[in-house]
Amino acid sequence: MSIHDYNEVDILYTLMSYVNVSSPQDMYYSIAHTILTHIDQIPSISINDLADLCYTSPATISRFCKDMNCKSFVNFKNEIAIALEIARNEIHLSPSDNQNILEDAEYLKNKMYQEAIESLSLVQNSISMSDIDRICAMIYEAKKVHMLGYQFNKIISNDFQMKMLKHRKFIYAFVERGDEIQRLDMIDESSLVIIITVRAREQLMNALINKVKEHHPKILLLTMNQTYQNEDIDWIYRIDGTESQYSESSLQGTMNFLSLLNLIYVRYGLLYRE
Repeated sequence: MSIHDYNEVDILYTLMSYVNVSSPQDMYYSIAHTILTHIDQIPSISINDLADLCYTSPATISRFCKDMNCKSFVNFKNEIAIALEIARNEIHLSPSDNQNILEDAEYLKNKMYQEAIESLSLVQNSISMSDIDRICAMIYEAKKVHMLGYQFNKIISNDFQMKMLKHRKFIYAFVERGDEIQRLDMIDESSLVIIITVRAREQLMNALINKVKEHHPKILLLTMNQTYQNEDIDWIYRIDGTESQYSESSLQGTMNFLSLLNLIYVRYGLLYRE
């Protein structure tokens, strides 16, 4: 299993998105905020106790869980429990690295920035500008563009959405996991769906591709996975680059894709500016 594409970790991003984009007067904001501020209690709490904590009803809690794309409150709690278990080992440097950092904190700074530089260099060398031009053309020619991503890739998708709007190209960036399922109805044959994933875990990707393909769009997958295959994808664009092995969160991978999207953004502006 990939360390970066867990559904269960993604649920934390979804909860935070509710808090970041919803009004404090929204009941779902209140529920998400309460869950995040009592996160350690959630795996063992009852639906009635959580409802009391949120000053709402068990039925509303149940609807909230379904809006989070969880089948039930129990399923929701299980996903939270797994996310917390993963987070307990969030940073796991080698004993030698830990010792070096204890002796000199500068070691950590140098290690992380050197790894970032090396990874970005691999990305740079793996990119062909003719491929970037092809991606720009796909975006330009599509009547609708939809971006899907998990965890931090949602954030860089939203950043790309804002930048592309300055080029007069509106892009849908789905920032909530529940919305990714609901908004699939907006996708049609004139759409281009861009999926961003560092690891492209097969089970997760295949399920998503199968759902997206029902609407017959073109699909572009951007990934660092050099082996993932799916015949329903129109183009899998692969970049090189390394990923940290001492964090459950993506470090180099997110920078790699942010740099790729920034390149696409600038090139698109040069090719299609008015």
